[in-house]
Amino acid sequence: MIGFLQPLALLGLLAAGIPPLLHLLGRRQPPTVVFPAIRYLSAAEREHSRRLKLRNLLLLVLRVAAIVFVVLALSRPVVRVPAGSSHPPAALAIVLDNSLSSGAVVQGRSVFDVLRDRAEAIVGRAGSGDRLWLLTADGIPQPVTQESVARLLDSLAPLPVRLDLDAAVRVAASLVAGTGMPTREVVVLSDLQATAFSGGAPADARVLAFEPPPVPDNLGIDSVAVEPRNWSPSGSFLVSVGGEAARRTALRLYLDGSDVARTVVSAGEQVSLAGTARRRGWLVGEARLDPDELRADDRRWGAVLATDPIAVRADSGAGSFVREGITVLQEAHRLGSGDAVVLSDRPAGQRSVVVPPSDPAMVGALNRALAERGVPWRLGALLQGEWVVDGGPVGAHGAAVVRRYRLDGSGTVLATVGGEPWLVRHGDITIVASRLEEGWTALPTTAAFLPFLEALVTRVAVTVSGMVSARPGETVRVPPEAVMLALAGGTVPIAGDRRLVAPLEPGVYFTLGAAGDTVGAVEVNPDPRESLLAPASVRQLRASWGAGAALLGAAAMDRELFGGAGRLALATPLLVAALATVIAELLVSTYGAARRPA
Repeated sequence: MIGFLQPLALLGLLAAGIPPLLHLLGRRQPPTVVFPAIRYLSAAEREHSRRLKLRNLLLLVLRVAAIVFVVLALSRPVVRVPAGSSHPPAALAIVLDNSLSSGAVVQGRSVFDVLRDRAEAIVGRAGSGDRLWLLTADGIPQPVTQESVARLLDSLAPLPVRLDLDAAVRVAASLVAGTGMPTREVVVLSDLQATAFSGGAPADARVLAFEPPPVPDNLGIDSVAVEPRNWSPSGSFLVSVGGEAARRTALRLYLDGSDVARTVVSAGEQVSLAGTARRRGWLVGEARLDPDELRADDRRWGAVLATDPIAVRADSGAGSFVREGITVLQEAHRLGSGDAVVLSDRPAGQRSVVVPPSDPAMVGALNRALAERGVPWRLGALLQGEWVVDGGPVGAHGAAVVRRYRLDGSGTVLATVGGEPWLVRHGDITIVASRLEEGWTALPTTAAFLPFLEALVTRVAVTVSGMVSARPGETVRVPPEAVMLALAGGTVPIAGDRRLVAPLEPGVYFTLGAAGDTVGAVEVNPDPRESLLAPASVRQLRASWGAGAALLGAAAMDRELFGGAGRLALATPLLVAALATVIAELLVSTYGAARRPA
């Protein structure tokens, strides 16, 4: 089988048509005038004409052949030789992509199975003097031999992790560069996701990338946000769907394994699925798409803490609208009665939502009370104007504000007006810069007021600590009260620096305190970029790995491996043939000119 390393050069074959074109243009015959005195030369002229036509035809063939030989040589044709042919000792590092996306199924086989077969074939061609490494998605390069690689490859499977191809290629290039061998190559066996390229300096080695199978259309779940973290007893999952498929598919929400909500979604949509907890305590929520060719990104997990309705009290300092709104929410069993959260014009109770006092003369006393509680925020000047709320809990965003205090200090800013803090929090104290009454903001007279009050209590004033989100295998820090991580096979201790490596299997894992009680959860979910299967272009490959990087099919890969040991270059023989053809053309034209009659 013959291949071409520079196939675009074959366009030069069009130049082979120039000699025939000139030959045809030169065949125009001038008018013939017969003189009686030279009739006796007619027979000799006909004989000379036959020889001249033969000579011109031979010159035409030689000139066309010379052009064809030169163009073919420039296209660098190669012919495949037996794969077992010997080659000089080489250093070869194989980057085998077993990230989440490699689990996509194409024509009944996963992409990873195709890549693994190619890795086995490549290692099978290695010689005793070659040095080989295998680098997978775990980022740890392993030296391999023909004897050990089969066992190692059989143990591999797609992992729910992301592989940074640029970083992996640079590591592989540094391995082969350190050997000092004349032939140093990096082979990339991957689906070549465009999202797997992070940029950086090109690799200092010859990079050969295997052309992967075509990718299927795919939908995946990009993210899941639990709202609020504590359900009492209801809440919702805010689900974002990603991928590149244009179709729609079913999305379901499971809570402790029970199907509680469903809808239909497509790529780019964000939907809210509501649910109600059937028991109190920590629950596992799962958003799940109908399975497609890449199943590992069709599920995503979140943790829920189901509690009794939060006990709330609103005193007279909070204002009549707040007191009446809290009463309505308590009658609807959305909130409970008690002092777990107190809404007032001063810090009261362990958790407080503080609004400015109705009497401006009391602002100083409020600031002193905040200082005693260690809160760095202070109420400053009273401002009047027209603003709208930017951000904040449900119902707050876009609400009109005409009167507020300037909040001075530092801490968590949850909403702003006019670019300045309006709703802030420090520890268990939440501060609103406006009273929740007419003449301060339009919120109390809108339908969003009750949802805002409920969210202010359940999502702002009361927060669930101990929640940690992580990628599979990522190192994360957990709160100090967590001393153990519960796994399917038991518990493992958490180191004193509060760091742990998240499990590779996606899901929800609970952290335990010293008394064995659940104090938090670790939500482990894959990187959403793995759902985008579109491959990178050859231009992107060369921009990342150097101008010499090549994207090759199976046959071309066999030819190019080990410094081209599987190919025989034909450029030199073709140039020799072109030179011989030019010499022959010169001899024929010279011989013909020498015999031409004077």
